[in-house]
Amino acid sequence: MIKIKGIKKKANKNSEKNEMYNRIKLTAIVAILGLLIVSVSIARIIFIHGAEYSKAAYSNQVKNKIISPNRGTIFDTNGEILAMSVSVSTVSINPGNVKYSNGKDVPNDVLIDGFSKYFSMSEEEAKEKVESKSTVSVIAKKVDKEIIDEFNKWLEEEHITSGINIDEDMKREYPYDDLASNLIGFCGTDNSGLTGLEEKWNNILTGTAGKIVTANDVNGEAISDETEQYVAAENGSNLYITIDTAIQGIAEKYIEQACVENNALRGGNVIIMNPQSGDILAMATYPNYNLNSPWEIGPTGLEGTWENYTSEEKSTSLYKLWNNKAVSSMYEPGSTFKLITSSIALEENVITTDKPGDFYCNGTYQVADRSIRCWSPVPHGSQSLREALEHSCNPAFMQLGQKVGARKLYKYFDAFGFFDRVGSNIAAANPGIFTDLEDVGPVELATMSFGQRFSISPLQLITAVSAITNDGIYVRPRIIKQIENTDTGTIETVETENLRQVVSKETSEKIKDMMESVVVDGTGKHAKVEGYSIGGKSGTSEPTSGHEDEGYVASFIAISPIENTQVVCLVAVYGVTAVNNHQGGQVAGPVAAQILSEVLPILGVTSDGTEVVQKEENYVAVSNVTGKTVAEAKRILEQSGFVVKVKCEGDENTTVVTDQVPKSGIALANGGIVCLYGKDSDIRVSQTVPNIKGLSVEEATKALRDLDLNIKITGTSGNVVSQDPYYGNQVEEGTVINVVIKEDLVDAQ
Repeated sequence: MIKIKGIKKKANKNSEKNEMYNRIKLTAIVAILGLLIVSVSIARIIFIHGAEYSKAAYSNQVKNKIISPNRGTIFDTNGEILAMSVSVSTVSINPGNVKYSNGKDVPNDVLIDGFSKYFSMSEEEAKEKVESKSTVSVIAKKVDKEIIDEFNKWLEEEHITSGINIDEDMKREYPYDDLASNLIGFCGTDNSGLTGLEEKWNNILTGTAGKIVTANDVNGEAISDETEQYVAAENGSNLYITIDTAIQGIAEKYIEQACVENNALRGGNVIIMNPQSGDILAMATYPNYNLNSPWEIGPTGLEGTWENYTSEEKSTSLYKLWNNKAVSSMYEPGSTFKLITSSIALEENVITTDKPGDFYCNGTYQVADRSIRCWSPVPHGSQSLREALEHSCNPAFMQLGQKVGARKLYKYFDAFGFFDRVGSNIAAANPGIFTDLEDVGPVELATMSFGQRFSISPLQLITAVSAITNDGIYVRPRIIKQIENTDTGTIETVETENLRQVVSKETSEKIKDMMESVVVDGTGKHAKVEGYSIGGKSGTSEPTSGHEDEGYVASFIAISPIENTQVVCLVAVYGVTAVNNHQGGQVAGPVAAQILSEVLPILGVTSDGTEVVQKEENYVAVSNVTGKTVAEAKRILEQSGFVVKVKCEGDENTTVVTDQVPKSGIALANGGIVCLYGKDSDIRVSQTVPNIKGLSVEEATKALRDLDLNIKITGTSGNVVSQDPYYGNQVEEGTVINVVIKEDLVDAQ
């Protein structure tokens, strides 16, 4: 066989050439496919996800810093701060990335010790936050500046320079703690109002956030100042409200006393209003709470069982505690409503004030198939309207309701605002709850005529009575006095709104005259304030059948002075259970007197100077004996008729008096007690004020002096109807207890 070597070599070369060509071809195909895939991906990015990725890129390059607006301050009518915002801080860490100045990691146990020390947290809580897997872990919110300053000092001492963030924040603060708490309300952790005026006026108080927009490079650094955009925050506006802090404090003091003394199961409230302007001078609710710690239960009667409550029960109790009873809660006004019925009857000319025999009370009154009794066990007999109001006679007002008729009553109820949401700019408000007009039968007409079996809010009642005393003109209740723009300084005044004439000036004068008779000769005698003309009406509402455990509602509405009335005061005590002491005249009347005796001078209402101090006692001002020796001080005070109690040790001829109780200038009766103290050996003793209500002057005086306490008596005869401070308070020996004495009342409905 002949072998041809050249042909084989050529074939091999051709084969290698084809293989190389195939490789190039395959590579080109792969490259083209890859290019197509990349092109499709780019197209998807541009046309499908372009906006999304563009936004993400922009957010990486542009940083927004939110500028929080300052929340507006709430002031009382005299400029006293009731609610304000203060600077605080939020502390957070980047777990696992907290570094020393040398770049080394800070051990977790160092952080745990620091956080538990400065932020009142347990080591377990601190450990959980430090070892968190989150990028950022919040350690503490709303931290006061003083604590932050101490914490910063610790960071500096420990040389910790990164991984711990301290961001500025704001916290709401209430300088008076619990004063007007149910009215003012409070804010949540985001500084938005949750209850009360803080919630109702949240949009005005909050303002609008601003921001700083900055362009950053890849390292997160600002590119240049020229790229920065600044949108200023609009700070919240300040509110000036009509509440007077001093008057509010007086109202709160006495409604608390009334509720405690009468074991009022459901608390109580006081509203004080200027009937001419509609200004609410005080709106007090008991129990109240501390606005700086609203989630904590204070002395409200719940402390003993709070730990046993379920979460739902706790929430219900807290919301009830925060509720503003004066606006949001409905109640039966009882006989205070007889003022409304009387004004309607006079305006409609179906009755006059003093015609004898217009009404007759034999103890009960037959209405349809029902016999409705008068509150008094002794029939009132023949009466005029004035006498019926003085006696608070239910049969007389049932007869009066029949004279007027349901249709006319409802017409005036509407004009008096009972079908409106009065006070909706203060808190959640509802219209009164009445039987539909077409469903009003003889029994419903009878009971509503003397103030029972329907419900209204206390604010609705006081606004209606204010209209009667304001020459018949209904004025919208005003709580916001001024709104101040904190950025521009401009002030918007909220003007008084005279909404309508409900009754005539003539009717107004007749009602006020009869209200004065109620206090002078009727069931309102306990509301007298010596030196001032006072009018009023008591009210006692019985619990409905099946709800006897809810107790009575005892109330009193008072006005002063009779001419040119400047103050209307409503006191309501809910859930009084005492069988023999639950009437409005007995329970709420003295409270109204106590309040007005202190409020009227503040408002500049002129007294006629006829205050009567118990005439059997000879009151003398205590001399200033500080700086004198004990022996000399005793001689001076004993010459004035006082009993001296030396509350210090040492030689009386050399020991110098450094303090005395009572202070100089205080008037004491003959036999009053003065306690003397020395610089180095004070022996001070606190005494618990005893309950002296209902006692005679002699009994009350002995009970107090046995405890080295003094007594100052206002009134000429009778038993003690009120005391200040009230029983249970701790006071120094020598303190003066102010008491009012009045004759016991048979009629006190």
